[in-house]
Amino acid sequence: MDTINRIQRAIDFVEDNIYDELNPDAIASQAYMSSFHFQRLFSVVCGVSLGEYIRNRRLTLSGTEIQHSDTKIIDIAFKYGYESPESFSRAFTRFHGISPMAARSQNGGLNLFAKISVESILGGNQMVQGLKERGYTVKENGPVYYTTNMDKTAKWFEDVLGWYAGIDQRNENGDGTYGCVLPLPGEIHSMTLAQFNGFHMFYGEPTRQTVAFMRVDNIDNLYSFVTKNGWTQISEITTQPWGGKECDVTTIDGGVMRFFQLD
Repeated sequence: MDTINRIQRAIDFVEDNIYDELNPDAIASQAYMSSFHFQRLFSVVCGVSLGEYIRNRRLTLSGTEIQHSDTKIIDIAFKYGYESPESFSRAFTRFHGISPMAARSQNGGLNLFAKISVESILGGNQMVQGLKERGYTVKENGPVYYTTNMDKTAKWFEDVLGWYAGIDQRNENGDGTYGCVLPLPGEIHSMTLAQFNGFHMFYGEPTRQTVAFMRVDNIDNLYSFVTKNGWTQISEITTQPWGGKECDVTTIDGGVMRFFQLD
């Protein structure tokens, strides 16, 4: 849900500044993303590029203004960022199928491109409401590797396996308390849309052991959600020596899912 809210925040920024020069970097900053990553994600989620969205919204709004005001067409063209009446007329005609002058003499009949609601695109009431009710977000999962010297271990992964290591949290003594090692650079992982963070299920005898370590946001909401649904095989949330919070959920097959949250 956080990603949905951030994209919508950027869209709201575009709408609030539709008459001004809109810089992709400034728009992306509203979503706390790089311009490259935001524009890529925007195109996938919204079905149009960021530039197309801005252009289509301006041409929609300018068409409405032409038909419902006495403002000169040349002033409307400049208002929506066009450098000349000719460039505005060409873009307007391509979008609406008629010229600005022809649009002024008729009522209605123009194309409309409405403001995008990301929630509606991503499933509307049913899917998005279900995510809201769940109240927690699975950020990632993967094996956990415990070490008393994270810097030394990180270097081993880099030197011996050629992986990429990063230490995200340290204690007051400077010792690493949380980090990740990845087979690809973190920048590549962060550019991947909707990374797989679920489970692969195979037919076979349940192992009845810890089957996953999953990083989540809002672990308290996770606990509430599970218990509200009547499942009692969940441990209390505990604070760990490395500073995070953990709880275990025992599955219907006897496996254990360990959830953790970074503070």
